[in-house]
Amino acid sequence: MKLPKFPWKMSSFLLVLFLLLEPEFIAIAVLLDGIGLEFFVLLLEVQAMAVFGYYFQTYLKPIVKPIYKLIQKLDPYFFIPTKSAIVQYPIVFVHAIPGFIMFSIGMLFVKFDSLSV
Repeated sequence: MKLPKFPWKMSSFLLVLFLLLEPEFIAIAVLLDGIGLEFFVLLLEVQAMAVFGYYFQTYLKPIVKPIYKLIQKLDPYFFIPTKSAIVQYPIVFVHAIPGFIMFSIGMLFVKFDSLSV
């Protein structure tokens, strides 16, 4: 695959210019050159997941758990299916919508008249 040379030359020139203007980023450039961009992005992703997991377990889960338990008491058909269950049976995802199954069962007993003006 033949790529145009001008964008590569321009991006390389801008990168060198940026590193000359901000010399503290030279260490990051050397690190990226040594370990590779994919591995660097993987390290950032692992760090972000660790921080998100900590904040989820510490702050978000204690708030959401009582709401989840309350919805389970009000709607007997409510549950959050696992990923493998959704992959095998995609329709089971409707159980994760609070009140949807009860609403659907209730709609079976409603008779709609024809819409006449």
